[in-house]
Amino acid sequence: MKPLISLFSFYIKSSIHVALGVTGLVFVTSIEFNISLPSALYWVTFLGTITGYNFIKYAEIAGLQHKSLIGSLQNLQVFSLMVFCLLVYFLSQLDLVVITYLGMLGFLTLLYVIPIINHKNFRSMVGVKVFIVALVWSSLTVLVPVYYTTCAILDLFLCFAQRFFIVLALIIPFEIRDLPQDKRILVTFPQLLGVQKTKLIGGLLLFFTLLLEGLKQPFVLSITVPLFIVCGLIAFCLYLSGVEQSKYFASFWVEGIASFWAIMLWVTYFILA
Repeated sequence: MKPLISLFSFYIKSSIHVALGVTGLVFVTSIEFNISLPSALYWVTFLGTITGYNFIKYAEIAGLQHKSLIGSLQNLQVFSLMVFCLLVYFLSQLDLVVITYLGMLGFLTLLYVIPIINHKNFRSMVGVKVFIVALVWSSLTVLVPVYYTTCAILDLFLCFAQRFFIVLALIIPFEIRDLPQDKRILVTFPQLLGVQKTKLIGGLLLFFTLLLEGLKQPFVLSITVPLFIVCGLIAFCLYLSGVEQSKYFASFWVEGIASFWAIMLWVTYFILA
């Protein structure tokens, strides 16, 4: 049992779980716009998310404890290096335009950690953190896939806005969880509004997401129903969110909603069709 627990812990800490979610969102976009995406883009999304998240989470720790890294962190570093090498390989299979755009998103990710203004990075700037995360996720999972097709500007805008709102709502349980540890200068939603009002903000974001769905033409039931289910699951997680959470509530269950969304669409289009 202990090896399974250790393996599951590594699965979460190594960012594999969140990377599957982000990759799943790329698949969701491919279904919504009926795009046939190169497999390399899925791999780049998956491997790039692992690389970016592990850099953000562990770069500072590794720098402070370089000579005395604990075993688990050393394993994560080796794993991240292997993932990065694979990332470079799959990047070489994409168009230069896509690589350039991904490079811009990667640069934003670096600025999340590297100080740029008054010795502050995006992570420590007042009220910036969640919007940068939502921007990068939405751009990676909507704008990049849409490069491979032609679509109406309105459809693109609606999809991007929906994805932005959903990611913001997904971040809220993490913001609530981290409330006791976050510095006051960050001015997170829970710090500014309190837990209950922050949950209400999340609910409003989901409401606007569904409202935007009604503006899309044509209406596709097989896409809309999974979206309603996803918004319902996120709303339920918001309701359950608190400062005291189970260890894997946010990092497994909340982050798993994006993957579940992709699975629902996959079942609808490739199994039931």
